[in-house]
Amino acid sequence: MSIFDVQHQDRAHRVIQRSLASGRMPHAYLFAGAEGIGRELLAERLARLLLCGARIRRALPEPIAGALPDGHGWDACGRCEDCILTTAGTHPDLHRIYRQLSHQHPDAEVRKRKAQDLSIDVIRHFVIDRVGLRPRQGRAKVFIVREAERLSDQAQNALLKTLEEPPSDTYLILLTTAMDRMLPTTRSRCQQVSFGLLPIDFVASQLRSLRPGAAEEVTSYLARRSGGSIGQALVQFDDGIHAMKLKWGHQLVTLTARPAGFSAHALAAPFLADAKELARCAAQRDPEITDSVATRASLQVLFSILADFYLDGLRRNLGMSASWVNSDQMDVVEYLGTAMSAGVIRKCLAQIAEADANAGRNAAFELVLEGLFIRLAAVVEGRALVLSRRSAG
Repeated sequence: MSIFDVQHQDRAHRVIQRSLASGRMPHAYLFAGAEGIGRELLAERLARLLLCGARIRRALPEPIAGALPDGHGWDACGRCEDCILTTAGTHPDLHRIYRQLSHQHPDAEVRKRKAQDLSIDVIRHFVIDRVGLRPRQGRAKVFIVREAERLSDQAQNALLKTLEEPPSDTYLILLTTAMDRMLPTTRSRCQQVSFGLLPIDFVASQLRSLRPGAAEEVTSYLARRSGGSIGQALVQFDDGIHAMKLKWGHQLVTLTARPAGFSAHALAAPFLADAKELARCAAQRDPEITDSVATRASLQVLFSILADFYLDGLRRNLGMSASWVNSDQMDVVEYLGTAMSAGVIRKCLAQIAEADANAGRNAAFELVLEGLFIRLAAVVEGRALVLSRRSAG
């Protein structure tokens, strides 16, 4: 379990190894990037290195070998008591900070609240009050703050002094997916490290390893759709996204062909049912999420699935040589790309974007969806359709 097991994040490794080599390790890091690309894993491995009682030098992997003149960097030994405790998740000086710690707060009122944000109560009790304590093992203390973008402004402001002047034996690593949600004062007090998206082939291979037995067309599709995130690919696999997209690809063909007796209106109910199933999966992962927020987020996922088909169709229409997101449903892509002009496809994409925005403002989801499918059908038929205010959502 080496720090260099975190692959395809060469810039982050270079920043860390140069700091270790110089002996001027920042006491506050801000790791920024998408979910599931190695931020938290690297934070955990860095924490193990910082707590290790017998650090070792090892040759740097080829992509980052030029980071230091001699081509060697620092890693945890993996054998000392500190490493064993860190790996087991029981090291007393490694503090993992997350929203749900509010349910372990000594104040009963705090425990009763939904942990939708990383509150000032959590930060004060589990970080600020513990920063001044001596390390239990005598070497250092490391705080890894997950979902730092959920820190309230109050919590970020309360944390500023700790970020700026922590004790010499204290390190804080904040993980965020949204740098723009971090206050400028927070960002300025941290060493910012940006994490890039992972190669699609690497995501696919990791997904096959983590979900053995998964069909090749499923892992390939989810790797392309995940945007370079192993975490997103795993979530989408477990939620059954591939099966849903197969169904909705065929529904878009039906919507475009408009066979006798077809009703665009009838697509809203099953689409919402799929969104609610995804919302149920999201609630199992995060019990703090509300039904409406989970359903909105799930609708966004399904809207993006529809958009991917139209985008593939647009690439086909324009004769572009591209890596198709839906290469396992090229019959659908071919149909959409030949049955509609590029202008019509763009109008369909605009309707999906509008429905996405409406769902964010309006909890009457079924009405929003009815409006979407009726408008999509109208765009294909080349006629302007003015919906009632009720149907438009």
